[in-house]
Amino acid sequence: MATIEIVGWKDEFIGLIGWERDKSELRKWLRRGIKASPSTIKRLAHQIEARQLVSLDQVHDDAVYWLTNILQRMGAEFRASLDTTNNQQLFKNCPPR
Repeated sequence: MATIEIVGWKDEFIGLIGWERDKSELRKWLRRGIKASPSTIKRLAHQIEARQLVSLDQVHDDAVYWLTNILQRMGAEFRASLDTTNNQQLFKNCPPR
């Protein structure tokens, strides 16, 4: 499990071209990747869309890459801390480069 903490938002961020797609991707990966109730996930999604500072606790390792990628595209400045040392599980679903 991991924790992703949003510590700030970029003020003059221009990357909001695919905002609707990013919102739907964010909700999908929050549902898949966070161990929490549906109401908590919905509240977190609303807080992120309102550009508030939040902490995403108990994120599954295979969702860390996708959630941080989406948050970066949305202009978030974040800090991720991993509770596990299983790097293979962390990058299991990453696209090959």
